[in-house]
Amino acid sequence: MIIDAHIHLNTNQLFLDYKKYLEDFGKIWWKILVNAWANNEYNKKWIQIAKESITNFPEITVKTAIWRHPCDIPHNESDFFPLLNELERLYAANKDHIVAIGECGIDLHFPENPTVKVQQNALKLQAEFARKLNLPLMIHSRDGFYETMEVLKNFSDLKIYFHARWYWKDELEKCEKTFPNLRIGCTNVIEYPSAEKIREAVKNVRTVKILTETDAPFLPPQTMRGQQNEPAYVTYVYEKLCEIMEIDQEKLEKIVEGNTKKLYNL
Repeated sequence: MIIDAHIHLNTNQLFLDYKKYLEDFGKIWWKILVNAWANNEYNKKWIQIAKESITNFPEITVKTAIWRHPCDIPHNESDFFPLLNELERLYAANKDHIVAIGECGIDLHFPENPTVKVQQNALKLQAEFARKLNLPLMIHSRDGFYETMEVLKNFSDLKIYFHARWYWKDELEKCEKTFPNLRIGCTNVIEYPSAEKIREAVKNVRTVKILTETDAPFLPPQTMRGQQNEPAYVTYVYEKLCEIMEIDQEKLEKIVEGNTKKLYNL
């Protein structure tokens, strides 16, 4: 079983042809795909994708995460609670399709993003929401590892999924010590020539923590840099992981399947 634990079929780049991408993904025996990212427009699209997939792609388990990406949260904290009320209604109406809260977190890469304090307060609110619903928290942390950990250290009881952005060995060790139910998402970044430290970090992560994802339409395989990523390209992640971890693919598939099902309660 091949799994893409984090993808964005609801983005403008993929949504128009999402049925084609799902068809390609499900041609052989690829079974689980989880949509992520969240703003009002994307939330509506993932609901459509999840519901239509039950009929159109019954061989694939298509689920989603909800909330707001740190680049899309309000700059004014007074707007947080109306947003939370809206998402509670969204969850109540669609909870069979929802398996996680996120992606959420801290993004300090773009100067136009809300302040660190605002982002941290939003993350805390989302973590509390995940705790209330007993759902895992899907984390986006870019250029803000310690700012993210400052909030999440108070939520070590949650299932925490750090998606896409890998850290160095000491930071990963800190994550493993802090979160008993930690998952780390591997993307095609592990192929990139500049990612030697990431590949070294992968070797030191216990296999029970590993997930596979594309983050499509972002982060394409090395041979397709500059092009649009898609769910079928998660196979490149498996191939590189097998090489780095010195493990055969059948064994890796079983490990990732178990990790993903346990995380998302599938």
